[in-house]
Amino acid sequence: MENPADLQSRNAWLHSKAQFTEDALQIKGFQVMQRWEEGYMAELAAVAVRNGGRVLEVGFGMGISAGYIQRAENLHSHLIIECHHEVIQFACRQYSSAVASGRMTLINGFWEEVTPCLRSEGFDGILFDSIALDQEPHFFNAFPFFAEAHRLLRKGGVFTYFSDETRHLSARHIEELQKAGFVEFQQKVCRVNPPADCRYWKDGTIVIPWAVK
Repeated sequence: MENPADLQSRNAWLHSKAQFTEDALQIKGFQVMQRWEEGYMAELAAVAVRNGGRVLEVGFGMGISAGYIQRAENLHSHLIIECHHEVIQFACRQYSSAVASGRMTLINGFWEEVTPCLRSEGFDGILFDSIALDQEPHFFNAFPFFAEAHRLLRKGGVFTYFSDETRHLSARHIEELQKAGFVEFQQKVCRVNPPADCRYWKDGTIVIPWAVK
């Protein structure tokens, strides 16, 4: 049975307007994404498509990482899961040609409800960047997805995510990845320059993690 508090948070999120500007996306008072993340999103996308093939992306945001994934010549298909209907509509407009060609598929829903319907070992790469609905910043938000990422990846597939770490993956991250079944890990530090009004990130660096199945 779903936790009533979780259900309330989801309903409030879905009924809040998505406020897009050239430099940011905000929903329900949350700073979901800002343009300063572009370099970081490009790096995450590069990890997700390093094997080419089929890529799963959880969370669309402003579509920054999606754009970099779509540029990969070795990409076969790109599935995006996004829960907010206005963000999905924005994605449909922004990537209409990719959707029409079948190179990109958009699913409107929460990953917890969508991914159990996806077959095991169906993806070569996964990028997870989904905001928590009840807190900001969303530290450790990716942890519940780790086991599902491992299930969905083919052997040799790669998983990356918004890490919430500044200079290295903490022991907690490594422990949670190992519990999910991952045994090979790498990381890279990306330099960023968030503006003063950014509430969810203040540091000048952020870690790019990747785990291999």
